[in-house]
Amino acid sequence: MTDATVIEAPRSLWLDVWAQFRAHRGAMVGLFVLIFLLLFVLVGPLFWTKEPILVNSNTAQMFKSRNLGASLTNPLGTDQVGRDIMARLMLGGKVSLAVGFVAMGVAIGVGTLIGVLAGYFRALDNALMRLTDMFLSLPLLPLLLVLVYLYGGVMRAEFGPNLGTFFIIVAGIGLTSWMHVARIVRGQVLAVKEREFVLAARSIGTPSRRIITRHILPNVLSPVMVAATLGIANAIITESVLSFLGQGFQPDFPTWGSMLNYAYNNQSYPVQMIWPGLAISLTVLSVNYIGDGLRDALDPRIRGR
Repeated sequence: MTDATVIEAPRSLWLDVWAQFRAHRGAMVGLFVLIFLLLFVLVGPLFWTKEPILVNSNTAQMFKSRNLGASLTNPLGTDQVGRDIMARLMLGGKVSLAVGFVAMGVAIGVGTLIGVLAGYFRALDNALMRLTDMFLSLPLLPLLLVLVYLYGGVMRAEFGPNLGTFFIIVAGIGLTSWMHVARIVRGQVLAVKEREFVLAARSIGTPSRRIITRHILPNVLSPVMVAATLGIANAIITESVLSFLGQGFQPDFPTWGSMLNYAYNNQSYPVQMIWPGLAISLTVLSVNYIGDGLRDALDPRIRGR
């Protein structure tokens, strides 16, 4: 008897994607750095319990220890009013990362919706793309400053100073960052909707809603994921710029951008600018490298090599 031929089971698509992603060294380094930063801002406060914000009971004590250098008590030193820089980095990172992820979630949702509608329904294509072109022509930062100036006070009065600011910044960044996603999704939908499986679904009377959710969206997921990772970095930078300009959160509430602003105003101790600047740089670089790795891993032409 001859030995039976051993047939290997087909590999999962996501296993192939993960294998290709692991082969991208920059993406793996970026993933580990991003995981470290997430653990730093989410788990770190459970172990490092110093107060990052001034409270009335310890104001005098904090002022006595301002502008200190690195020590065992304060590994990254203290700022101009005696607050521990590492504790503020943890709280500020939680806010900055939350703004980046939530704002990009809003942008991805709006951009995907408009891109799918424009690509699938020919009657809506021209109007939605002209709307996209109009938003692309608007200067992002001045528009955000105007939105914060006009509606920031209303949102703060409604939801509180910090939560209201979070909502207005997230809405402003998300609603002014969807245009590139919409263009990418529209182009993918125009190509996918002419494929045989979509034409077959349409020929048997499948409703458009079901075709979009079952056949169109799964095939445009790859470029959307890549756009999301790259957009997170842009959202974090935009929030940092707003906070650096003094149009972000309240002065006593830290974000990485506001920490840079305060350190810039306290130029006698420039070392205080290093830590928030380094945190922003590492986050943006890691997310960009992860985006590069996802782009290569989700491209079937590269994945098969």
